[in-house]
Amino acid sequence: MGTFNNIIRFLFKIFLSAETRDKTEKVILTIAIVSFFLHLAFIFLVQLKVLELPFESDLLENPISAAYTPFSFILIYEVYLLIYYLPKSFTTYITKQNEIITLIIIRKLFKDLSALELSSEWFEIKGDLQFTYDLLGSLLLFYLIF
Repeated sequence: MGTFNNIIRFLFKIFLSAETRDKTEKVILTIAIVSFFLHLAFIFLVQLKVLELPFESDLLENPISAAYTPFSFILIYEVYLLIYYLPKSFTTYITKQNEIITLIIIRKLFKDLSALELSSEWFEIKGDLQFTYDLLGSLLLFYLIF
């Protein structure tokens, strides 16, 4: 039983310590920034026809969609924080759940923003209507978190 407790303490120290959280935050932030610029570079290389891809992707058509990538990595970090705060504070755990939902919607907003069709039939275009719903939902979630 003592060996099992030692293993649990060791794993806890590796994955759920404040030091690991701080290091993970710095790594994820660096990855998010680098991935944003790489995504932008891929978009411009595809637009300049320097890079030919054998597939079509909405994420490589508009520079606004490059914001989708860092939000994906930040979302991974938020899931880690959700696990990190679970044994520490139930209130913080619930707040993290709301933050994750908000990040998912914001990430989707950037993806939808890059494919937005600006026209007078705003409420008749399914994608534009979904963007409106997501925008209103994210504002509501921001208010709830605040």
